[in-house]
Amino acid sequence: MANFNLDKKKEHEALAEKALRAKDYAKAAFHAAEAAKFTYALADLCDGKLKSAYETNATDLVDIAEELKLRAQTEKGGKASCASEGGECRVERPNVRLDDVAGMQGVKDQIRLRLIEPLAHPDEAKKHGLKVGGGILLYGPPGTGKTFIAKAVAGELDLPFYAITSADVFGKYVGESENNIRNLFRTARKNPLSVIFIDELESIFRKRAESIHETTQKVITVILQELDGINDKQNPILLLGATNAPWMIDEAFLRTGRFDVMAYVGLPDAEARKKIVLNSFKDVSYPIEQDGVDFIVGETEGYSGADLNGVVQKVKQLAFDQKATSYGRPLFEKVLADSSPSCNAEIAAKIEAWEKANDVKR
Repeated sequence: MANFNLDKKKEHEALAEKALRAKDYAKAAFHAAEAAKFTYALADLCDGKLKSAYETNATDLVDIAEELKLRAQTEKGGKASCASEGGECRVERPNVRLDDVAGMQGVKDQIRLRLIEPLAHPDEAKKHGLKVGGGILLYGPPGTGKTFIAKAVAGELDLPFYAITSADVFGKYVGESENNIRNLFRTARKNPLSVIFIDELESIFRKRAESIHETTQKVITVILQELDGINDKQNPILLLGATNAPWMIDEAFLRTGRFDVMAYVGLPDAEARKKIVLNSFKDVSYPIEQDGVDFIVGETEGYSGADLNGVVQKVKQLAFDQKATSYGRPLFEKVLADSSPSCNAEIAAKIEAWEKANDVKR
C-alpha cells in the first residue's frame, strides 16, 4: 500500500512539473493537489519523524496547489470555475440505474428502502414520520463501485448529480473555496430534489485532531454547516459519500442527520464477477468463449470490479496483439498469471476494526 501511494505521489509530482513547464497552471495545480492527497496517505502509514516529514510535505504541496490555482485564475482574468462569478456548478444527469450495478443486492435494497421508497410513496412515508433526504456513507475496499452506485441512485430517480472530490477541495476550489462549496449546495437546492456525492471522504474529512491545512479546515467547517440543512422540507438533498478508509474520517460527519446510514460495498461474488466481465466485453465484436468466462470468474475471488475491468482490458490488448478472432481460455490464463487483486488483508482488517469500534453492522 505504501509503495502504491509513493508511486502515485511521484507520478503526480512529475505531471505537475511537466504542466508547470508548459505554463498550464490549472493542470499543475490539480496534480500538485493529487500529490498532496497521496502524501497524506503515506503519512497515515508511517510513524514518528517520517510521518511528520510526509505531513509537512503534504502541506507544502497544498500551498503550491493554491498558488498555482490562483495564478491560473489570474491568467484567465480572475474568473473561478464554479459559480463564484455567477456560473453554474458541475452537474450530471447519470443514465445508469441500480439494476446496472453487478451484485451488491443488500446495498441496493438498503438504498431503495432509505432513499428511494420514501420518494416513491411520500404520503405513506409521512405517516411513519420518515423524512425525504438524508445521507448514506458507502464504504469498502477500493475499486468496488461506490461512485458507480452513487450515480445509479441519481439515475434511478432522474435527479441532477453534483460531485465534490478531494481534487476540488485541494485544487479547483482554491482561493474562494468556502464560497464555492456554499454555491454548490445553493445551486443544488434550486432543484426540488438533487443528489450531492462527496468522494474520497477520508481525504477531505480527516480527523480534526490531526494536522491539516488551514484552508482545508475552513472548507470542512463550511461543508459541516451545509450538511445540517440536507433534510430541508422544501428542497431536500440526498447525500451520498464514499470512502476506502472510514477509520480516517472525523466522527462529526457520521452522526445522525449527516451520514447516518452506512452501507458496506464489498468485493463482488461469483455472480457479480460474471456480470462485470460480460459487461466489459459488450464492445467486442469477436465471440467470447464460455470456458474463458468460467475460468476468469472462478479464478478471481478477492478481485474488485476495477481489478476485473483491468484484467479484461489486458485480455483485449493481448487478443489484439495476437490477432485473435475469439476469446478463449488461453488468453485469460496468460493475463491472470501476471495479475493480482488490489485489496489486501491490511485494508480489510482496518475496515473490520473500524466497524467493531463504531458498532457498524453490515
